[in-house]
Amino acid sequence: MKTKFFIPVLAVIFCTAMSFTTARTSANPTEDFVFKSGSWHAIPEMSCIDQNQSCLVRVLPDNTNYPIYDSQSFSEPKIGSGKVVGEVTID
Repeated sequence: MKTKFFIPVLAVIFCTAMSFTTARTSANPTEDFVFKSGSWHAIPEMSCIDQNQSCLVRVLPDNTNYPIYDSQSFSEPKIGSGKVVGEVTID
């Protein structure tokens, strides 16, 4: 009799607990982001070599290097080799 009660209670507990878990959906796999002049700018996805340094991109026309982020958040920098991996034009 106890097992007929215990299994549904466990199922309800696990379902309730799993309802609070969420997947990270903020990162877009087709674009990266650069923070320039006080705002975020979407750029095409850049390929970076993981060497525990910043992944950088050169922004034209001012030829300044900026760190790349996986989303519009400073907490998600893209890890690279510390070298510039490409150039993009931002208006």
